[in-house]
Amino acid sequence: MSELKEQDPKLMTRRKFLYGGIMATTSLAVVGCVGGIMSRNNVEITKKTITLPNLPPEFKGTTITLASDIHSGPYMDVDEMKSIVRLINDLKSDIILLPGDFVSTHLNELPPAVEALSGLHAPMGVFATTGNHEFYVGPDQISNGIASAGIAMLRNENYAFKKNGASLYLLGIDDKDADGISQYIEGKSAPHVEATYSGIPENAATILMNHKPYLFEEYAKTNIGLMLSGHTHGGQIVLARFGKMIITPSAFASKFIEGIYTAQESQSKSQMYVSRGIGTVALPMRLNCPPEITQITLV
Repeated sequence: MSELKEQDPKLMTRRKFLYGGIMATTSLAVVGCVGGIMSRNNVEITKKTITLPNLPPEFKGTTITLASDIHSGPYMDVDEMKSIVRLINDLKSDIILLPGDFVSTHLNELPPAVEALSGLHAPMGVFATTGNHEFYVGPDQISNGIASAGIAMLRNENYAFKKNGASLYLLGIDDKDADGISQYIEGKSAPHVEATYSGIPENAATILMNHKPYLFEEYAKTNIGLMLSGHTHGGQIVLARFGKMIITPSAFASKFIEGIYTAQESQSKSQMYVSRGIGTVALPMRLNCPPEITQITLV
């Protein structure tokens, strides 16, 4: 009887279907992994137009290039970084912003980054802040090195762009101090956050560089206009996408993975853009998640 069942045409058809599905899935996984490894060097240029609350007419159309998580190190050498610099410069944005993670694990990764990033230029300036990897290695040493490349490091401070008497404020907060926002919105002492917001008038147009996106809803309660973050690498390893849902291990750490977000927990008009970043950590690969340079046009 068992021999007859083995030859049942319906059963054989079902088995062929299952076998074909398994083989197809396995093939797609292999192709996906190969594609992921290849996409590590296949940088995607993303262009976004973002409405910034209280933006003065003088700054309408201002362009910003956002490039996060460069991660100089074993998977990102000086030649690769120089190629990234060329891509950034080719966009000819008014402002270039680099929200942290210039190195990976060692101080000797700094000189190649400085050599490459010294080639960046933008009419209104190049600005940066620290990421968590700067604090793994030495935030002061890394910041001083990046500053020597002609990049203005904003560490718990702000900078005002001026045009015909109008202002656009750029803020940068150190990665380790960003969680002070919880105390700040409760009216408690938060000296680093207070320093970051110092001198900014009410209803000003504001852009905040904050390496990690986790505390966006808290910053939205201060009516920050736009928060720019990285850190997540867009998941780096993305298993699947279902609409706006991204299936990635990074989702266990943050609901903010990549792209644009609007405030949900307050009446704020605040928005955040999370960059997929440039480099990689842990593994020299990306899966369904190419590196990204973003050009934002403010309106």
